[in-house]
Amino acid sequence: MTKKINNYFLMHLKKLGIKKDDQILVYSDLSRFGINHKNLASIILNALKKIIGRNGTLIMPFYAISQKKNFIFEKNKFSKDPYVGVLNYLFSKEKNLVRSKCFNHNHIGIGPKAKILNFSRANISIGKGSDFYFMMKNNFKLILLACEPNQGATYLHNTEAIFNVPYRKWIKVKKRVKNNNVIKVIKVNYFVRKNKKFISNFNEFFKKLYKFKKKIHVEKVKYGNSIAITLKDLHKYSSYYLKKDKYCLVRKQ
Repeated sequence: MTKKINNYFLMHLKKLGIKKDDQILVYSDLSRFGINHKNLASIILNALKKIIGRNGTLIMPFYAISQKKNFIFEKNKFSKDPYVGVLNYLFSKEKNLVRSKCFNHNHIGIGPKAKILNFSRANISIGKGSDFYFMMKNNFKLILLACEPNQGATYLHNTEAIFNVPYRKWIKVKKRVKNNNVIKVIKVNYFVRKNKKFISNFNEFFKKLYKFKKKIHVEKVKYGNSIAITLKDLHKYSSYYLKKDKYCLVRKQ
């Protein structure tokens, strides 16, 4: 049974266009695969590492979206958060893991190019100078493993910030960080919704991209799809549509 599942995921990832030496940013919703196996996360993580090899780079999000106001960020401590999946927690135990300084949109990675996570600044969560910016510039692929764009196409918030969309605004959020047993408060630039009038509609936006068959890979799973697209292409197409309509990534509630 385990061998069969392992082969399934190796083939699934290859069909998504993932290959040796790739740089990939992976979001996942393992429940949508509809596979009941106690070691499912481990099987998927091993398959990802096997395909990209030692010269490939794997990055995953480790967001602290729901943490309380008194939350203290410690770079070497991975606190529980309902927005962080089982695959991400397993990945956080990898050796030689690199973790960015960003707070709300924090990322962890292994591989030669994981060092780019050291380039971003603690007070920049999104937009130019963020993890997203450096991953796009370094040719990372976005992999949504059985994960809807509404769940995992977080990069599109980065494009919204660059285009300064009218339904969001910049604010400064106070965050606490602990380093060498010293706690400091920093102000993080963050791009939030102005109100509840509009909500993200990334699922519908991605349907527009399906026509670019040479640029996007879509593979069915039991309860949805897995999707792969380079961040450069996602940036290119989202920029194109935002120039035409600054509301193309949202819908009215």
